Amino acid sequence: MVEEKQSSGKFVLSHRQKLLMPLVMIGAFFEGFDFMVVNLALPYIKDAFNITEQVASYTLSVIAIGALVAFFVVRMSDRVGRRPIFIWSVVIYSVFSLLTALSVNLEMFIAFQFIARVFLVVCWAVGFIIVAEEFDAEYRGRALGFFQGAAAIGAIFPSLLLPVVAMIPVLHWRGLYIIGALPLILLIFFAKNLPETQRFTEMKEGKGENTPSLFAVFNAPYRKNLFAIMALWFFMYISYSAAMNFFALRVESELGWNENQVGLVTALAFTLGLAGYVVVGKLLDKIGRKKTAYIFFGIGSLAVMTVFQAQGFAQVALAQIVGVFFTGTFTVLCATFTNELFPTELRGNATAWGNNIIGRLGQIAAPALVGFLSAPMLLNGIGNAVTLMAVGVLICILIIAMFLPEPLTYKIPPYNADQSASKSS
Repeated sequence: MVEEKQSSGKFVLSHRQKLLMPLVMIGAFFEGFDFMVVNLALPYIKDAFNITEQVASYTLSVIAIGALVAFFVVRMSDRVGRRPIFIWSVVIYSVFSLLTALSVNLEMFIAFQFIARVFLVVCWAVGFIIVAEEFDAEYRGRALGFFQGAAAIGAIFPSLLLPVVAMIPVLHWRGLYIIGALPLILLIFFAKNLPETQRFTEMKEGKGENTPSLFAVFNAPYRKNLFAIMALWFFMYISYSAAMNFFALRVESELGWNENQVGLVTALAFTLGLAGYVVVGKLLDKIGRKKTAYIFFGIGSLAVMTVFQAQGFAQVALAQIVGVFFTGTFTVLCATFTNELFPTELRGNATAWGNNIIGRLGQIAAPALVGFLSAPMLLNGIGNAVTLMAVGVLICILIIAMFLPEPLTYKIPPYNADQSASKSS
C-alpha cells in the first residue's frame, strides 16, 4: 500500500501523514512569508541602500528570476528523491535568508535573496509533490488545500511582525529576514519525521537507476498534457501576479486610499481568505477537479476585474475580500492538475517545466506588462491594465475544458524508460 488508509468519507490523517505534514508545510509557509516580506520591506530597503524606485523594481525582477533557476533543482527530485531535495533546500534557504539580513549593499542583498528564492521555490514545489504522493486521490484535494493555506498564513505574518522588529532600530526590516531563517531550527526537530515518499521508493525499486531525461516528459503520451499544464501555469501567474502586486498601488494612486485603509482591507482579505483553501480542498474531492477549477477561476477573475474597476471604498474592499478568497487557491488548482496527470517518474519534471520555467515567466513578465499597458496612450491606468490581464484566468478555464482530462477518472499512462530513451536518441 502507498499509505495507510483513512476513514471513508472523513478527512483523517494517518500517523505517517501527521508526522510529515508539519515539515512540508514549512516550505509553503515561508514561501508566502518571503513573498510578502520583500514587498512590505521594499521602501525601507530602498532607503537603506539609497536607491531609486525604478532600481527597486528592477531588484524585484532580478530576484524573481530565481524561480526559473529552481527548475533545475526541482527536477532532481525525480533522480535523488523528494526528501533530500526538500531538506537541503530548507537548509540553504534558511542560511541565505540570514545572510540577507547581514547585507551591507544592494549587490549583496540581490545575490543572497536570489539564491534564497531559488531554494524557497524548490521547498514549495517539492512539498506539493510530497503531499500529492502521500495522499489518496479521495483526500488529496483537501491535503493540498491545507498545504497551500500555510502560504496564506505566512503572508499575514510580516505585516504583524514589522512593527515589532521596527522597535529595534538596528534590525528593522533585517529582523524579518532573521525570522526567515527559523526553518533551520525547525528542521532539527522535524527532519526525522519526513520519510521518502512511498511512491518514489516503489518507483526506484522497480526502475533502479533508470532516471528519466530532462525532456522525457515531452514524449508521447504526456506531451499534450504537458503543453496544456505549461499554458495553465503561465496564464494563471500572469493574472495572479498582476492582481496581487498592484492592489495597493492602484487604490493609493487612483482612488486616494491612505495607508490605514490599505492595511485594514489587506489584513482582512488575507485572513478571511484562509477559508478558501478549506473550501477548494473539499470541492476538489467532492465534485471533481475540473468543476472546482471552473468555479474558482471564474469567480476569481470577475472579482479581480471588479477590484480594479470599482471606485467606492466599500465596493473595492468587498471585491478584494472575495478576490483573495478565490485567487489565493489558484496555485492549488494548477498544482493538483500537474501532480495528478503524470506518473511518479515524471512528476518532478512536469512541475519544473510547468511551474518553474513557463509559469514563472508569466510571474516575471506581469509587472512589466502592467507598466506597459497602463501608459496613457494605451489603457491609461493600472486598473485597466490589471483588468485586461485578469482575462488570463478565463483562458485557464478554456485550457482545462478543451485540453485537460478530469484527473480523478484519468488513467495515467505508465512511464516506459526504454521507449523514452529510444525517442530521445
